[in-house]
Amino acid sequence: MIETIADATGFSRVVQRRAPLLAVLFHGGRDPNSHKIKPVFEQFARTEGRAISCATMEYDDWSRVVEEHRITALPTILIFVYGEVRDRIVGARTHRELVGDFAEHMSLPFSSSVSTGSRPDV
Repeated sequence: MIETIADATGFSRVVQRRAPLLAVLFHGGRDPNSHKIKPVFEQFARTEGRAISCATMEYDDWSRVVEEHRITALPTILIFVYGEVRDRIVGARTHRELVGDFAEHMSLPFSSSVSTGSRPDV
């Protein structure tokens, strides 16, 4: 399941849940590459949804979120591990490419620690 984020408050709420692994797709209504990746991202979420939480947020060039996370190109996927940005994927991807892009993050030992430290208390 993919959660749709409407604004900066919703974005903060989703990220602060501190799910072990979260991917947020920033897309634009008029951007052709966003139209290509959105169904691919949705397919990825359906097939990998147990290992990763997925959300989408439509790009808004005046958004505090866009400014804070330096989203300068569409589409962009931010990968969060326990609430911290760990990776950024820019541009359209195939399903196979997304699986490859996420492979390193999906293999992290979430039950006890993350590569850069201990799992925070939830």
